Amino acid sequence: MDKRKLANQRVKDRLFTALIEFAGQKDWSKVTVTELVNASGVARASFYRNFHSVEDIIAYGIEQMTLRYHEGTAGLSKDFHSRELTRYKFRFYAEHAALVLAFHRAKITTTLLDLITDCEIEAYGDMPRSSIAKYQLYYYAGAFYNMMLHWLESGAQQSPDDMADEFLRLVNGAP
Repeated sequence: MDKRKLANQRVKDRLFTALIEFAGQKDWSKVTVTELVNASGVARASFYRNFHSVEDIIAYGIEQMTLRYHEGTAGLSKDFHSRELTRYKFRFYAEHAALVLAFHRAKITTTLLDLITDCEIEAYGDMPRSSIAKYQLYYYAGAFYNMMLHWLESGAQQSPDDMADEFLRLVNGAP
């Protein structure tokens, strides 16, 4: 990556990190560009060179998280009932707990749920509109999201492997 692109990447990351710091303190829709540039230590011109709005920073964060998620799934089973993939998901979100909880505190959880659902659809394909089976992906994504979020909010006391086993036990209807 050339120096200019690397510098822009650092600016984007610093602005996103500053936005995360506001989570739980202030609604992200009320965070101003001035507050962000002051908190991140970047110039206002650097903000506008990389983003048009605070919403663009949120989109950037989601994009970066999605890229990291997909990089980690390379070579894993694509069966969403696989233990290997489910363990990866719990490990991934545990590693990114601060970001997940920041989205939750900022009340942007539907964006995160959409991200998880989109990852499932991208991995397994969306079902035809006429197929009743399409609801399985949405059920799975919603169940995973809610269980993962509660686990992270509770301090992730159980291991990601234990959570994966429990999630699959519940999904598979075991008592």
